[in-house]
Amino acid sequence: MIRTTGAHRWVTTRDPAQVDELLASAVERLIPTALALNHGIRVTRTAPGAYIVETAAEVAVGYTECRHVLVGT
Repeated sequence: MIRTTGAHRWVTTRDPAQVDELLASAVERLIPTALALNHGIRVTRTAPGAYIVETAAEVAVGYTECRHVLVGT
């Protein structure tokens, strides 16, 4: 499932086989916004099967940065 709010998309799935497809779709949908803002895109894994895909000024335009963060600690 992909949910959108502003320049953020939350991607969640219980099926590991869907992760790549869902993340690629979320990134593709954010590209126009990222370009308009002169931002790159950051993908953050917050838990197993849970990701935030967002535009980020700290990421160079045209790049996607991936990171893992344990939320709630």
